[in-house]
This record gives sequence, structure tokens and C-alpha cells, in this order.
Amino acid sequence: MWGIADVQNFYCSSELVFDPSLRGKPLIVLSNGDGCAIARSEEAKALHIKMGAPLFKIRDIVREHGVQCRSSSYELYADMNRRFNQVLADHSDTIEIYSIDESFFRLPVLANGLGDVESAHRIIADVKRATGLPIRIGLGPTRTLSKVANALAKASEKVWRGVVDLHDVELRQRMFAQWPVEEVWGIARAMTQRLRPLGVRTTADLAALPPEVARDVGTVVLERLVRELNGVECTDFEPEPPASKATAVTRCFGEPVSDVDALREAMVRRAVRAAEKIRNQGLAATRLIAFAHGSRFKPNAPSASRVGRLSPATNDPRVIAGMAARMAEAMFETGRVYTKCGVMLEGLERMAAHQADLFAKPDPRSPALLSAIDGLNGRFGRNTMRLASEGFGPKSYDTKRAFKSPSWTTRIDQVPIAR
Repeated sequence: MWGIADVQNFYCSSELVFDPSLRGKPLIVLSNGDGCAIARSEEAKALHIKMGAPLFKIRDIVREHGVQCRSSSYELYADMNRRFNQVLADHSDTIEIYSIDESFFRLPVLANGLGDVESAHRIIADVKRATGLPIRIGLGPTRTLSKVANALAKASEKVWRGVVDLHDVELRQRMFAQWPVEEVWGIARAMTQRLRPLGVRTTADLAALPPEVARDVGTVVLERLVRELNGVECTDFEPEPPASKATAVTRCFGEPVSDVDALREAMVRRAVRAAEKIRNQGLAATRLIAFAHGSRFKPNAPSASRVGRLSPATNDPRVIAGMAARMAEAMFETGRVYTKCGVMLEGLERMAAHQADLFAKPDPRSPALLSAIDGLNGRFGRNTMRLASEGFGPKSYDTKRAFKSPSWTTRIDQVPIAR
């Protein structure tokens, strides 16, 4: 059978694990630059703070109700995701990471044909004990049914105690009759409108739709979804997500930049981070795109981009950052003010299989050097070792993170100490 486990209010829950003083208080996590609310605790949702609400529009609510704000700490969230999946792996030999806060997994079906609810409750308890994160689990014979079960578990958590099993056909039919079709995984607003003329308003209506009609309305994708709602598995399992075709690192500046040295340094930092991301996936890039622009709210704001070919394909930050720095210098216009820059790496391919350049002279010391840099940064925290061209220490152009909590699990100097 399939199960899916999702962490309740993942970003907020990760912050709560290491800061108990936040418990019971309304909490929001803000987007890059501390612009918008991208995660809300249950207490914050009760104050009707909407997802994506700009901070400047809800300042009165924040002030009046003592809403706690935290800047995004993606290093923490990525590490908590890793820990969460390690616990799942103790219970299942098949894990498929769906998003940073959700993972599919396999468990054996019981002899009576139902899902193993008891094991699901054990997983919830083990995740809570090992990571402090609260999770909900949906069980079903297909991914789609487990996703619907998980949504039901979220909607009625006190009734189901965090686990819903849709192997029971009778229960499935009862729940489907009450569950709106727009709440089904994969059914967007446009598809909901296309289904309404057919009388499809609930999940039961969708499951009863003939597969050939579903194909006419929404191609083979909708047909497969209908079949999965009826317990027929249609999607192939991918134990590893497909390799990325491109990656990007773009950031708004904490303060506007009008100096070429600052723009070049900021561009280099983004290039180094992009190179690190593809190196962690065993990939190399064949094309680099860099851009810089000013505020879109200002007239005649500067905007420029450059494209360069990387041959041979590489993930060496020295090569990528060097090209990005030259691009930044070429884009800069004296007297203009910039508010954002970024780097995109495209044409990604497996490092072990990339085509060599006949005329290139690769540095034989590079693999050992990059391995040492990644090892030290992984052990002691990002930027323990860095390129001199990145500059040192915090800069005014760094993305604003005024409410960031400590890097509890990724920096040895910020590990909490019990007293």
C-alpha cells in the first residue's frame, strides 16, 4: 500500500522544535527579504492571516496580537526534512520525497486487505520523538488515494487522530461523497470549471466518471487520476527524482546597490551557491545566465542580462564565479541603482557522463579541492571556506533576514545548549 506523511505547518513546526517559547503563540515565517507570510501556525491562521500576506499589510495584526515573525531558514528546514525522512526509512524500504514537507512511502497491506493503521501511528510517534515534528498520514492502495486520505486526516485531525485509511471501499465511498472535487490532488481551478458541466462536484462524482470521458476532458492525466481514485495504480514509482535541467539563485538586495564592486561581489556569492547546488547533485552546467536590475516601481530602472557558454561543462565555483563577475562588470552602469541580481545554470548534465573538451586543460587538483571545501563547509557550516572574491562578513546587499533564528542544526557555534 501507499502512505504519505506530511508535516503540519512544516516551517513553523521546525522553528518550534528549538524555541519552545513560541509554543501557543501566533507565528509566521516570512519569504526571502522578509516580504510575505509563507507559513503560519494554527494560532496565526486563527487570526485570519492569509498565505502570502505582505508583512507591511498585516503589521497592525502583528502588533496587536503579538504575532511572532521568523525569517526563512532554509538550512534548518532542509536538515529537518532529512531527519524526518530518516525516521520514515526505519519503517519502510521505499521512500519517495514529494516535497520538503511530504514523502510517500510503502507499507505491507494487512491480511484483511486494509492498511496498517497501527504502524502509521507508530511512525507518527517515532517522528515526534526523534525530530519533534507533528505529522499526519494518509493510507491507500494508490498514491492518489493516499493523498486524499492525507487531506482528510488534516481536515478532521481530532476525529482520525492523524491517520486515515482509504483501503476500505465503503469508507472511501462515504468520504468521497462529502469531499469537494477541487480538493483532490491534481485538480486545479481550471479543471474544476471544465468538470462542472458534467455534474462533477464531489470526489465521488469524479471517481464515477468513465475513463474515456475523463481522457476527453483532461487528457490521459485525468484518466489516470480517475483510475487511481478507483484503486488502480497507474503511475510508475521513481525512487529518485529526475535530474534538474536548470537551477537558479536569485536574491533581492537588503539595500540598493550603486557600486560596481558590490554588484560583482553579490553576483559572485550567488554564482558560488548555484555551483554548490549542482555539485551536490553530481551535475555540471554548460551555460550561465546572469542578470541584474533595479526596482520595477522606479521609472527607467536598469535591467540587463548576459549569457555565457561553459566548456567543458563544470560545477567548479572558481570558473562559474569568475564568469559571473565579468558579466556583472559588463552589465553595470555608473549612476544606476540595482535592487536584485541572480545567476542561472542551464544545460545540466551528469558530471560522470559529460563530454570533455578536446582543447581544455582541466586542473587535476580540482576534484580534491572541491571535495575538501564541501567537506569543511558541510561539517562546520556554510562559508567556513569561501572564495576571496565573495568578500567576508555580512554585507548591506545581503538579503534581509531580520528575524532569522539561529542555525540550530547546521552551525556548531549555534547548537542550543541545555542548562
